[in-house]
Amino acid sequence: MASGGRRGPSVLAPRGAGGDGSRPRGDPAAFVSGVVRLIVADDYAAAWTSLNPAHKQVAPRREYVECERRSPLQSRLRSVEVIRVANRLLRIPGASRSVTAKAVTLRVEVEDLALRETETFKLTFNAVPEGSVWTWILTPARYALYRDDACRRG
Repeated sequence: MASGGRRGPSVLAPRGAGGDGSRPRGDPAAFVSGVVRLIVADDYAAAWTSLNPAHKQVAPRREYVECERRSPLQSRLRSVEVIRVANRLLRIPGASRSVTAKAVTLRVEVEDLALRETETFKLTFNAVPEGSVWTWILTPARYALYRDDACRRG
């Protein structure tokens, strides 16, 4: 997502599995926007609370927070704008089946605090219901990092 080799909010890919017939409460676009706000603010502990349960198993809270804090975004969120929400079938890292998701495309504007420059990104995240709530997942690369314990080794 980020230009110049920076690690931006591409660590996100919201997800859930549903399965109990219930529908998630709330708007998937508002959920994704909220997760982006937490990640950009480097509030990884708060973001982890809505991480999908299967990904919480591969990235326990303490490990996730410590790992993500090693490379903080050091940015200030200027704006988040929802561009589009659409249905899509999503292959989940670590899962054996695909699930129906909401693809939420956002325009995110951040200020790089070190460089004092503003960057704008157009990103698509996937919100998928997990029972009655929305959850998010790690990207395939971040999932592999935690699955392989690469962050612990460090």
